Amino acid sequence: MQTHRTIRWLLLAWASAVMLLGAILTSYHQPMRSPGQKVLQLAGLSSQKRWRAIHLLSGSCGCSQRVMLHLLERPLFNDVEEHLLVIDDDTPYLPESNSLLQRLQQYGFTVRHIAANEIPDDVELRGVPLLLFVSPEGNIRYSGGYGSHYDQDVSLFEQVRSGQSPRPLSLLGCAVGNRLKRKADPFHLKY
Repeated sequence: MQTHRTIRWLLLAWASAVMLLGAILTSYHQPMRSPGQKVLQLAGLSSQKRWRAIHLLSGSCGCSQRVMLHLLERPLFNDVEEHLLVIDDDTPYLPESNSLLQRLQQYGFTVRHIAANEIPDDVELRGVPLLLFVSPEGNIRYSGGYGSHYDQDVSLFEQVRSGQSPRPLSLLGCAVGNRLKRKADPFHLKY
């Protein structure tokens, strides 16, 4: 009987540990809410009446790095300003991020770095990578993720430009800023 009780306690402890670690690990790439119109404050957009694609990324986020690679593989959008807003904090960049950002700038993207701790709370930026398409009138026509393979931006833009309102894809990625990182990872397993 003592053996059965010990086995039950071990199984209960194991199941609890697995559920706790599973919850923590899935929190790294939890769906995050897209920000509202105030996120455009970060972009510092010109007054030209053109379509804009804004890619909010981080050099310390593996998902963002995959978006960078995708952007280097596809042609730039025609007649569209493409901006990369790189959210920086005290987390070191992943290897190759600086090189990828330099190549993207040479390729024709406007690259701008923004310190995460300087982003006002009312902007409500929660996570990256985030994709925005902004109309010539300055309205966000799409705010969401890139898709499971980080390559649906082209079809999303075609839909938006033709007047459709595509359903936003889930924003799955990395938390922005130390406050949100502490919330997503209270045990400091990733952040």
